[in-house]
Amino acid sequence: MTNKFPFTIRQIAEILQLKIRYAHPDNGNLDVDCPFCKAKSKMNLNAAKNVYRCNSCGEYGGMVQLYGKLHGVSNTDAFREICEILGCSGIKSANESTATLEQKESPIVRANNDTIHQTYSMLLSMLTLAAPHREQLLARGLSQEQIERFNYKSVPAFGQQKLCARLLQSGCTLEGVPGFYRENDEWSIKPKASGVLIPICGIDGKIAGMQIRLNKPVNERKYIWFSSTGIDGGASSGTPIHFAGDPTAKRIYVTDGALKGTVAHALTGYTFVCIPGAKCLSEIDGLLSCLKSNGTVEAVEAFNMTKLTNKQVGESAVILRERLSALGIKVKSAVWSDTSLNGIDDYYLHRMKASKNHIYSVDITEKIAV
Repeated sequence: MTNKFPFTIRQIAEILQLKIRYAHPDNGNLDVDCPFCKAKSKMNLNAAKNVYRCNSCGEYGGMVQLYGKLHGVSNTDAFREICEILGCSGIKSANESTATLEQKESPIVRANNDTIHQTYSMLLSMLTLAAPHREQLLARGLSQEQIERFNYKSVPAFGQQKLCARLLQSGCTLEGVPGFYRENDEWSIKPKASGVLIPICGIDGKIAGMQIRLNKPVNERKYIWFSSTGIDGGASSGTPIHFAGDPTAKRIYVTDGALKGTVAHALTGYTFVCIPGAKCLSEIDGLLSCLKSNGTVEAVEAFNMTKLTNKQVGESAVILRERLSALGIKVKSAVWSDTSLNGIDDYYLHRMKASKNHIYSVDITEKIAV
């Protein structure tokens, strides 16, 4: 059977971090622990048909349904989220069982990095930061100067088409740039959500993507990608890694969240590698190899303290430490006693307030229980 999706059930298993017990060498099928009933090795993932079935609780369906059920979202949202995580776009055939997904037969090619950086930079220069958003960022420990330097702006509530017209007049390219799409033959901005635009910058300082920190979480999600996957003229955001600090730093910190890492960098001056979320480790190896070549010898895994109680976050932290060790980088884990301070930015802000101008280092251990 030809897979008409731009991804496979094996990739879904990796995204969901399912525990693989056995990989069948003859057909590529996987036996995994069921994420629904927790029965060990009872769920079979069919590699040829991209479907799943648990022989214990009877749960079954397609791979998009598997992701959607576990995350509590519709098949449409599940498909788009998977595409964003994997950096792919569109279904390979219009004759697919998920025909309700309005995908283009010929997906738009994502624009090159320089084009994306230029367009995003120009867009941000045309936007402002609403007073409530500025107050939120100040409360997190950033200064006025840092807020301006990091280029945080509010998502425009109206006038999206006029903004796009100004960008085009300035010589910017919109086609293939995530977040832009055509609407009735005019360019507009997607998604139309209220929140703060968070630029995601690479080690070269160029903007590789943007996230939106929502004013009100949707399905418990505080952040969504500035993306226009599957829409006319649009493209996937992918899952770029954010970098804040010195590309030649001997010690780096790796945390889950661009805003969190940037705030922690601003408070301490330390160098932070910021993955989009604890599950999104697929694109980090290249950056870590680059940093090692630049002189990095030590890394501190600095995920949220939920890694001590949340199994998936804890397992992601372990995987990260294993990848760092495999590169020959000395690895430590950052933990602190007051777990009400969930993020490392919360920890440093608390210590800064408690000790006024002095910043204490986190407690660093060789390993933690997960």
